[in-house]
Amino acid sequence: MSLNHRVGKSVVRALAISAALALISFMAPTPARAQGSNAGPWVAPERASHRENPVPPTTDALKRGHNLFHRDCEPCHGTAGHGDGMLAASLLPRPADLASKQVQSQSDGAFFWKMTEGRGVMPKATLGESEKWAVIDYLRTLAARR
Repeated sequence: MSLNHRVGKSVVRALAISAALALISFMAPTPARAQGSNAGPWVAPERASHRENPVPPTTDALKRGHNLFHRDCEPCHGTAGHGDGMLAASLLPRPADLASKQVQSQSDGAFFWKMTEGRGVMPKATLGESEKWAVIDYLRTLAARR
């Protein structure tokens, strides 16, 4: 085998390894980053914060809210709402701990507005109004489980 042939094989091998490494680096999971500016706290407008929840926290509403939370929110916020769902590690910023005092101190209207508007990697909820309110009723039960 000639020197040129051996050098050629080495170059081809090096290029193949480089291409494979480049492909692997693009396929490696990286946190999904929020689009746009999400700097600072997420505060609902004053008018939204005053909106009252028209859905009383009945057993049926809480069950419906739990089922919707499990389907739509749990993958990011986790079973108990602590922001530790199976997708949480891949998100920046991390999902909020919905059971925390800071989050629980927000009004139902603020929750409703945030679910409706979404922000960054948190999508706008595609739920109907009564479904959103039922989820909010369920969210209020998360603090008691701490």
